[in-house]
Amino acid sequence: MTEQFLDLHTHVVYGVDDGARTEEQMRAMLDAAVANGITTLVATTHATPGLEAFPQERYQRHLDAAQAYCQQQGYGLRLYPGAELLYNPMLRDAARENGLPTLAGTDWVLMEFLPQTSAKELENGLEEVAVCGYSILMAHVERYRCLESRGLLEKLKARYPVACQMNGSTVLEPGSFWKRRRVERWLSSGVIDVVASDAHNTTSRPVNLREAYQKLKLTFGEETADRLTGRSGLWKEFRDTLAQQKVT
Repeated sequence: MTEQFLDLHTHVVYGVDDGARTEEQMRAMLDAAVANGITTLVATTHATPGLEAFPQERYQRHLDAAQAYCQQQGYGLRLYPGAELLYNPMLRDAARENGLPTLAGTDWVLMEFLPQTSAKELENGLEEVAVCGYSILMAHVERYRCLESRGLLEKLKARYPVACQMNGSTVLEPGSFWKRRRVERWLSSGVIDVVASDAHNTTSRPVNLREAYQKLKLTFGEETADRLTGRSGLWKEFRDTLAQQKVT
């Protein structure tokens, strides 16, 4: 099987958040994504619905520029719109009044919390968004201190329509001994559903799915590595469904 990775969490669209700053940087990130074996990429710009207006017109214009560049270069990279939503007390009202930006127009939202978020606040946030009809992909779950409590993440997944994303950088460099133990336990038990790059640039926070895939395959086996990078399972089905639709 040729490399066909899915990257659900990137900050490739320039000029809208702390990701790519210029069109040239965006193009360099797209070049790097293709070289890294990524064939489906969701451009998940930071957003805080209810607190700050999302720059939709600028985002769409710059996403269009990214898609045009990929076509010009002859890349087989499919780009889709998305956002990384930071939980805040106004998020539920924003969801009910205007809806939330989703991953590629599906019912999935990519949702993040502050690292110091309490277990109660995290669960409340998941519940508030879930009752509005969304499925939640919780971004970089390894960052949240409250989830260090053994078994809490599994309980949340059992209660709510939640999938868990881990950053490729964490797979490659888990950190301290105890964090490494937790990361390995999550990966081996199947509590992590997908690995994504969370790429912001081509230097300090680059696309890294090929490297993460290779380590996952070596450590946990090819089946797990394929499932976590969109080459099989739920997220391959997600990617295949998108491929049948017109890119917007």
